[in-house]
Amino acid sequence: MIFREKLSSFLIYSVTIMVFLGLVIFVQPQNFLENLVQLGGWELFIIIFLYILDLLIRVFRWKILLYIQGFDYPSSSLLMPVASALAINLFTIARAGEAVRLYTLKRKYGTKYSETLSSIVIEQFFSIIGLLFVIFTSLFFLSSSTQPSEDSIIIVQLITFLLFGSLSGLIVLIIIYFRPDFITRYLHYFPNRIAKRITAMFSVFQSALLDLRSKPSLMGLSVFLSSCVWIIEGLILYAIAAVVFPYPFGFTDLPWVIAASGIGNITFIIPLLPGAMGEYELVVALILINSPNYPGIDATLIALLDRTVKSIILLLLGGYATVKLGGTELLRLKEEAVSSSEF
Repeated sequence: MIFREKLSSFLIYSVTIMVFLGLVIFVQPQNFLENLVQLGGWELFIIIFLYILDLLIRVFRWKILLYIQGFDYPSSSLLMPVASALAINLFTIARAGEAVRLYTLKRKYGTKYSETLSSIVIEQFFSIIGLLFVIFTSLFFLSSSTQPSEDSIIIVQLITFLLFGSLSGLIVLIIIYFRPDFITRYLHYFPNRIAKRITAMFSVFQSALLDLRSKPSLMGLSVFLSSCVWIIEGLILYAIAAVVFPYPFGFTDLPWVIAASGIGNITFIIPLLPGAMGEYELVVALILINSPNYPGIDATLIALLDRTVKSIILLLLGGYATVKLGGTELLRLKEEAVSSSEF
């Protein structure tokens, strides 16, 4: 069993690294490095500012979700766990970095793993809702794009299909919440190990939703903050495109960039991908290449630069946070949180 788990992880890492290297070779490493160096001065300051704002919003959202559960922790104590978790998620599958948050709060405040896990599970739920809202809004404004090509129309249709597919998934979750027997009725079809994990995660998810129902205003604020996170991600992508390439960028380009960023960020929510290495860039490039205003190879380069700059900033912030939180000891002890919470 251990060998099979390691083999699947090895295959996932291999595929993602090959996709990423393939994209770098496609745009040519020299061009990639030259354009990366061009990001400097006020432009880089704005990008860093936006990313830090992104991080602070994530921290405030987690603070709200913990508060709903009865835990009023200062934002300063949540900043480093969030930064560390995001950085570790770049290199691990199953979002293993989130276990850092579980362990850190237990070590500092004695919070149970199951209580912290509940806030993280519902946070991902709100991330999906906020992402769908941002993508849907982008689709509404895509009609203002000038001279849409046949390929761009196909991409809009693809985005729409993914949007409604995700909405269908949310509807299923809502049905499961109101009818728990809907999921327990079919658990016997799964192997015991998988059925146990599904039961544990469903219990955590249901518990988190019960807490949220008592504070609907904070629930709405959490959805709003989740939407802000994805809008900022799109603005960073837009800023990099506008700085590196001398095209007459305007507001008609913005919906395409935010839609591309939104669909690309779905790969970060999928827990099987280590930091969405390569997949994010591939999705973003596919959408931008077929948009009316972003020509060919440049769109792939935009996606690679965007991910590289974000990763460098996150590694600096998250690496510092990981060291301050305990470094190697934290990485070792987080396995306790993973095994205890079925995360």
